[in-house]
Amino acid sequence: MTPEERLRQRARIIRALRTFFDDQDFIEVDTWVAISAPAPEPHIETARVVLQIPNGTSTRYLQPSPEMQMKRVMPNAPRIYQIAPVFRQGDLSPRHTPEFRLLEWYRRGSSWLQLLDDCEGLLRACAAAAGGSTRIDVSRPFLRISMEHAFLEHAGFSILDSLERQALVTRLRERRVHFAHSDSWNDLFHRAFLTLVEPKLARLAQPFFLHGYPAPLQMYSRLSPEDPRMSERFELYVGDMELANGYGELVNPDATRARFAGDAEARREAQLQPYPIDEKFFDALGRLPDSAGIALGVDRLLMLMMGADHIDAVAAVPWSQA
Repeated sequence: MTPEERLRQRARIIRALRTFFDDQDFIEVDTWVAISAPAPEPHIETARVVLQIPNGTSTRYLQPSPEMQMKRVMPNAPRIYQIAPVFRQGDLSPRHTPEFRLLEWYRRGSSWLQLLDDCEGLLRACAAAAGGSTRIDVSRPFLRISMEHAFLEHAGFSILDSLERQALVTRLRERRVHFAHSDSWNDLFHRAFLTLVEPKLARLAQPFFLHGYPAPLQMYSRLSPEDPRMSERFELYVGDMELANGYGELVNPDATRARFAGDAEARREAQLQPYPIDEKFFDALGRLPDSAGIALGVDRLLMLMMGADHIDAVAAVPWSQA
């Protein structure tokens, strides 16, 4: 494939993304990249910039996700999407660069289950636009696997019955999975998942959704009304590649403020930079019904659709040369 053919194929896939949402009456939005207050997630570090303005300066952060700005738009529109440049410190690998593109879409008043159907339709539309170069099979329904089922089948224990740290320590010792005495429950979970579960799931021939994440991993999703031990959070995988992360959104302002406070404390303990609080974000949450939203890595999607092994192969200009 020539460089021009690669650019044309990339453009066709991006056009297919937009057509998929436009045909469902989504509104494409375009929010600011340099924002005043990102979410205080402990495991995502943003790039801080100081901009010159009349009579002084303005401290901003290059967005790690358009989520907070888009949620401020949601009270004004039932369905929105955006293809946004995002920035995260410390990420550089064949699948990740410090700057990349996220596709995010939100459905006001909808269930997270609707997002699963969205993903299947979207990937099929992109595969058709790719013209046969894709490496993935999108002809069959995507698998839907609960985290509890995955652990029972591949790790041999119930993760929902192991939500106390000592219980999970016992499970890891029984299976001779290495861990550190200072590991938190989250650390222990990821050791178990990456060692016992993910390698087995990565062998699946078709895309799959992993849903029902345990409550400690809820991030900013709702807890399940059927079983509060798990959350309305899911991820879309193709082999060992995580492609998208979606939620039944936590739209309760008080609960979200408490989550932010806990994450801000975790950042302080890790001696990471503090972030300001965006009160307009909490005001917008208070005006939302139950809703659903998802972030999908556009560059990774392009890699899958174009049969590429490195993120630079799907970029108009490689990030290292920009």
